Amino acid sequence: MKTIIVTGANRGIGRAICQLLLTKQNGSNIKLLAASRAGEDLNLGKGVLYPKLDISSSESIKALAQHVGDKHGKVDVLINNAGVNLDNNYSPENAKQTLDVNYRGTLEMCQTFLPLLARPGGRIINLSSVGSTLKPYANPIQSIFRSQDLTLQNLEILSQEFQSTVTSHTESDSGFAGPGRSYSFSKACVNAFTRILAKENPDVLVNCCCPGWVRTDMGSLIGKPPKTVEDGAKIPVRLAVADIGGVSGEYWANGSVRSKEEGEVQQW
Repeated sequence: MKTIIVTGANRGIGRAICQLLLTKQNGSNIKLLAASRAGEDLNLGKGVLYPKLDISSSESIKALAQHVGDKHGKVDVLINNAGVNLDNNYSPENAKQTLDVNYRGTLEMCQTFLPLLARPGGRIINLSSVGSTLKPYANPIQSIFRSQDLTLQNLEILSQEFQSTVTSHTESDSGFAGPGRSYSFSKACVNAFTRILAKENPDVLVNCCCPGWVRTDMGSLIGKPPKTVEDGAKIPVRLAVADIGGVSGEYWANGSVRSKEEGEVQQW
């Protein structure tokens, strides 16, 4: 029986991921922890657990890890779906919060649960976005992200530099592609640390993915999305339970954010 954790499971893509996992894995073959800040019962089926989790809180992350370790012993799959997009109210405070949740909170989830992951064969899937593309950034920033020698420490230094430019309103002059991009930058950071963690943990599969343009509150911020939440769940669920040939440290997506396929490795 596989123990699987899904964060941000109370709605949207997170809930759809849980439902698709239960269908594909025949429910009784998995122990599913559908985590959310409220810890509410989502009526997903018998045996599903609904722990509380706020990924912006170190205490909350540690409490969940302690509970999982005590009650379940190990984790087979961690799907980091929880995230925010506050760029409609772009400000230094909201930019920091976006990075604290999407980048730092997701990274802390990975680091805290890595000791609990089944080895070999445990998996981590981090939800990213097509917005993570590096094309809008200046070449020096692209080079930092793409460097095979990038460390978590240097990634954090870069994120601090980004936050400083938001405060000083110098994003464009500093090569960060202009204002209103804290969500996109946070997801580029997710892609980067996914590659780093995969390299540091060769007996675990660590990947990230873009679910596509999905009809959620977040997806609807920029227009009318063509995909359902069920469509958006396909790629992360594939990375969680299907045979992906041992691929790790990669960004998975479809050729178009409208496509409803199950994804392939893409350059970001």
